[in-house]
Amino acid sequence: MMRRILIGNSIGMITEIRREAPVFPTVPRRRGIVGLAVLVLAVALFSVWLSGKYYRVGYAVSVALEEKQALQKEQALLKTEIMTLRSPARIEAIARGQLGMVDPKTERIIRVK
Repeated sequence: MMRRILIGNSIGMITEIRREAPVFPTVPRRRGIVGLAVLVLAVALFSVWLSGKYYRVGYAVSVALEEKQALQKEQALLKTEIMTLRSPARIEAIARGQLGMVDPKTERIIRVK
């Protein structure tokens, strides 16, 4: 935008034309646009990172659930094995067969008071 300035009296007039600075400077506007672009890029990158994190955590949870199910099956098998090993019939068979134990005779039984 240009502005005309008149200097002097009515006999000798000097006209000076000055160019004024624009109301909205172009450099700060570019900085603002660049800043906005950097902000949008940062938000986009954060969104991509967060999405990747979401999938990694989901995968870890599914692996943990599969491991939990496998451990529960193993625990059930071990409980069954414990019940089998503790059965009185099995213990008696081992005592009679491998260790040669017999039922005690009544005269060998001593009562403790």
